[in-house]
Amino acid sequence: MSTYNDPRRRRRRSRVRYDRVIGALAVLIVLLILLVSCAKSCGSDDSSDDASSIVPTESKTDSASEESKGSADSKASGLENYSTVTEIPNAVYEGELILVNKDHSYSFPASAEENIVPVYENCTDSYQYADLEVSLSKQTITALNTMMDKFYEEKGLSDCIIISGFRTKEYQDQIYELGTTDIVGGCSDYHTGLSFDLGIYPADEEQSSYFYIPNDDYSWVNENCAKYGFVLRDPEGKEDKTGVEAKSYTFRYVGIPHAICMSENDLCLEEYIDFVKNYTYDSDHLTVSGPEKNYEIYYVPAEPGADTEVPVPSDKTYTISGNNVDGFVVTVELS
Repeated sequence: MSTYNDPRRRRRRSRVRYDRVIGALAVLIVLLILLVSCAKSCGSDDSSDDASSIVPTESKTDSASEESKGSADSKASGLENYSTVTEIPNAVYEGELILVNKDHSYSFPASAEENIVPVYENCTDSYQYADLEVSLSKQTITALNTMMDKFYEEKGLSDCIIISGFRTKEYQDQIYELGTTDIVGGCSDYHTGLSFDLGIYPADEEQSSYFYIPNDDYSWVNENCAKYGFVLRDPEGKEDKTGVEAKSYTFRYVGIPHAICMSENDLCLEEYIDFVKNYTYDSDHLTVSGPEKNYEIYYVPAEPGADTEVPVPSDKTYTISGNNVDGFVVTVELS
């Protein structure tokens, strides 16, 4: 049987539908764009824990992180998330780090005096008080209770006595007129409610009381007070800085990290206020290891006569204290 090509029986060629190909490519491109966008979004970290005391108003990133010398580590911890809080001009005169002496008088802010309470109503049985008039700030009494409870636990002694604490300007002027002191009203650190005189009142001796001296078991107070936030206000060898004679019995509450740093570096309060100014927000921060927590500290200068925007971490607990001179000290709990 012969074969032949019948033109009427030629195969029909398939026609390419270019409109469908273009549509498929467009869908593929859209899917790729969506996948890339999702990957970027899922890869970013947007989690943060806000401290209850934070009022964020502006974000800022700290870039300072370089180690320097000193018994307290001055390397910034790597805090990154910052906001700012607004401090009014008068806030520079309030806080645990205010410096009050013959050159820097106390402003007697009403809010601070409201924080002054009688010792007898708030103390524990581990120590005593001279009379019902002796008063201190609440935070000072809280730290004092913890320290003296530990002293009693380790030494079994409860005969330490708070002889004097907060003083009004009127009282300071009275004792100045009597010649008991050369410090006029307004220039005494006792005005803050953060300083007190410690005495010893032994039950087995006739002498009613005498000023504390760090002898024998009582030396525990000097050796351990920094762990509870206390320092000697007028230490020996610092008379040219404090402007008063050294006293072994006057203690001042400044807060744990500051007391530890002052103790390790042999600094009185006057020296420490200048020392902290080396660690500004924009430079290395001062880090201090405490008995239970680590801390980061930095200084922010106050805007003269105006509100000051103080940078603070957005995800850490912190405190702000004025220095009663020219700025604020921010203390951050790291752990």
